[in-house]
Amino acid sequence: MKKQAIITGAAGGLGTAVTQKFLEAGYEVTAMTQPGHPDQIDHLKSATGSPAELRIQPLDVMDGKAVAGFFANQENIHAAIFLVGGFAMGKLADTSEADLDKMLSLNFKTAFHSVQNALPKMAEGGRIILIGARPATDPEAAAALVAYSLSKGLVLQLADIVNVEGAERNVQAVTILPSIIDTPANRDAMSDADFSQWVKPAEIAEAMLFACSEAAQKQRFGQFKMYGGV
Repeated sequence: MKKQAIITGAAGGLGTAVTQKFLEAGYEVTAMTQPGHPDQIDHLKSATGSPAELRIQPLDVMDGKAVAGFFANQENIHAAIFLVGGFAMGKLADTSEADLDKMLSLNFKTAFHSVQNALPKMAEGGRIILIGARPATDPEAAAALVAYSLSKGLVLQLADIVNVEGAERNVQAVTILPSIIDTPANRDAMSDADFSQWVKPAEIAEAMLFACSEAAQKQRFGQFKMYGGV
């Protein structure tokens, strides 16, 4: 029987690469997209060739009840990869409550709802993959990205909690801490940057696949720091 992977944010610049990588590795993949965005479904079908092992599921991962309803019908998940998130600049004095709420919702609450409902459904030796951020562990970098960094710091703490609760079944949370990911959106936003120094989505996808592999079953992970040349 094929291994099962759940991927949220599957149609994004990183999510597409991760979806492709896990399909190529022989997983059956449920790829989550935003409801009301058929363009994301078309993108995923085009990027992957729409194999029989791909199931595309629109789901609002900020809606805790909707997430619970989806995972209620899942069993024996081997890889749960939660990629939904957002980014915002802002120093402490410039950060409003609305800014903080937005980052907490996009980065932490989406991860929280997904982890809370996925953990009981994980297979023995399963892996939960989360996206942190370099500023979450670097106060100097965080000073210019306050709301974003705080929300990603909570993601790191959530992973630590998973590693306590999942220890008996060897279910681990692995957090990827990238610097700048080389996606089309980031290239548009920072067109003067040296893209060669950025981390490629395929490199992150490869690290995620290794963390979920048989070869990694006896290893204990915490964070994969993928900073490229930045």
